[in-house]
Amino acid sequence: MTSFLRPLFVPALLALLVLLPGCDLDVQPVGGSEGRTLVYAVAGRQGVPNGGIICTRIGCIVIDPPLTPTLGDTMNSQALSKSKIFWDAYHAGRKERAGTLQPPVLYVLNTTFRATHSFGNQSFDKADIISTPRAKDRLVRDGAAMREELRDLWKIPGLERHYTAAATLTVDGTMNIDTPEVKVQFISMGDCVGEGDAVVYLPGQKVLFAGDLVTPNNIPYAKGRTQTVKNWIEALKRLETWEIDTLIPGHGDIAKKDAIGVQRKFLEDLIAAVEVEIKKGATAEQAAQAVTLDQYKTWAHYSDWLGENVKYVYRELKGEPIPTADAGKILIGTVQPLNPERADPFKDK
Repeated sequence: MTSFLRPLFVPALLALLVLLPGCDLDVQPVGGSEGRTLVYAVAGRQGVPNGGIICTRIGCIVIDPPLTPTLGDTMNSQALSKSKIFWDAYHAGRKERAGTLQPPVLYVLNTTFRATHSFGNQSFDKADIISTPRAKDRLVRDGAAMREELRDLWKIPGLERHYTAAATLTVDGTMNIDTPEVKVQFISMGDCVGEGDAVVYLPGQKVLFAGDLVTPNNIPYAKGRTQTVKNWIEALKRLETWEIDTLIPGHGDIAKKDAIGVQRKFLEDLIAAVEVEIKKGATAEQAAQAVTLDQYKTWAHYSDWLGENVKYVYRELKGEPIPTADAGKILIGTVQPLNPERADPFKDK
């Protein structure tokens, strides 16, 4: 069986086996207090990844509904709740009563194909789901296998009614969703952590939903990766040029912009250390034993995943494919070009 879920934080995921049925999502206002903000970080508890909710007059935008239809339902309910707060405040400001119910979820944005960030999609059957083309292809191809692993290996409950709900719209470049209240940019970053990674950026609020490109104080995912760490670094350099006050990572605590530089420095240090071992003539296994990067010992999953990261980088630098036993159904990706911003297809919608 292909090991898609190895990237999950193993101790936290084990906790999920017990706590998921009663687990909820911690919805935190960003850039203002409750009722005075349009943007919410949805912080996952007990191993559930992070996502987001953005409230606008024409509908809500949801980012990365996680892991199971049950959690997707919870996120949908939270989006409607926050939308009502926004809707009531909007009409109160106009000194009128709302003539309709609050706007529902209009768009769901997936920053990655992974089950942990997309298996709640089906809870939003009336919304357009947006991802990159490569993320959609991977989710369609491997959705059933990811579901089987969640169900059979990790014993995650609530998957008996899951089906793969892939993107109805795909973006290779930048899509601007211009609403009366906020401009939302869904931006393809190419292959970084995996195929077809993306981020969601709110330039007016200076908020970035970074997906798995930034995971503060965590050694990156050890499995299910493409050999594209160099492109990942270039993508992070690109993010560092943006105005960002608040960063919501795919996993971990809400952070500031400097988390991007820390992530980049880790990858650069990793490459430099592996290059030293290659020059010595070490094998991938020998390099995994030799590279320690002691300055990152306090990061989560240092002991579990650092060695696997070393092997991935070693093979990328050497131009060697991932061994079949490790690759499974993993698509060995190539670096995708970062396309210039394109016209906004929602202008006339």
